[in-house]
Amino acid sequence: MIDWKYHIKAGCSVLLITIMVLAGELLHETEIIFPEIAALTVGAWLAPKQPWKVNRLRMLLLMSLSAFSGFAVSALFAVPLYVKLLTGLAICIIILLVSRTTMLPLLSASVLPILTGAKSIFYPISVIILTLVILSGQWIFEKLHIREPYSFRRVTYHGKEECFRWGMIVSVFAAMASAAVFFNISYIIAPPLVVAFCELTYRDSPARKSPMRIWLLMICCAVSGAALRFLLCTYGGLPLWCAALVISVLILYLMGFLKLFFPPAAALAILPLIIDEGVLFYYPLEVTAGAAVFTLLAMLVKLPHRQDMKD
Repeated sequence: MIDWKYHIKAGCSVLLITIMVLAGELLHETEIIFPEIAALTVGAWLAPKQPWKVNRLRMLLLMSLSAFSGFAVSALFAVPLYVKLLTGLAICIIILLVSRTTMLPLLSASVLPILTGAKSIFYPISVIILTLVILSGQWIFEKLHIREPYSFRRVTYHGKEECFRWGMIVSVFAAMASAAVFFNISYIIAPPLVVAFCELTYRDSPARKSPMRIWLLMICCAVSGAALRFLLCTYGGLPLWCAALVISVLILYLMGFLKLFFPPAAALAILPLIIDEGVLFYYPLEVTAGAAVFTLLAMLVKLPHRQDMKD
């Protein structure tokens, strides 16, 4: 049963996502639309417990740094796309290790502008503003006792084990990215899938307890996002913000009903709003294939537990 607190947080999430898309349309800057904001609302507002080990200040700094890094790699580096993707991932790994957090959405903040070829400074500025809104909302919800306060714990790393884990992640991503670039099937490495893959590599991740449900949820979100954009916008002639409203209501209440809060899935539902109409049909297929590979490999490989200590 969904309680009144969830309705308040879900309503604010829908409003934020819709306003973000509306702003992108009014300013004719689609790079303002950051799909990972849907994931941040799920993790920071809706989920009973924040899935990332990071405090608010670090979250703002890390998301900002990652967004600017991804934008810089996309706009300033005159190298092949494949090299840009690996560079973006490497920067994120360094940021995560140095910060001793598990703020995995920063991977999407860095990889997304590279994958989409973002060139506008509006992108990192939008990420910063939207992240600030998320953090402000989380603080307000905690003060009003609508959400339980979060106590930050830094991550303790064990050198050899982490080298193995991230080495495996880089190897899998490199192979998937090469296929994505060579065969022009970009969305088998859709940024939320990369985030999902990294989360699933942690043995203590709640998502590992039900990998099939997580895979089906990601498929459902990808299909819903692509289908609703086509039906409401391409076929129905409605603006993107209308699709954003309907999609966000659908996925957020689906997660609430199922009690299955997996942030990357929410981002997969919003991502179709910024892709070319010509690939809307292929998007769910590519996401389904990519999610299957990432989920299977994450579950097969034995990896270390996350260990934490108080800050």
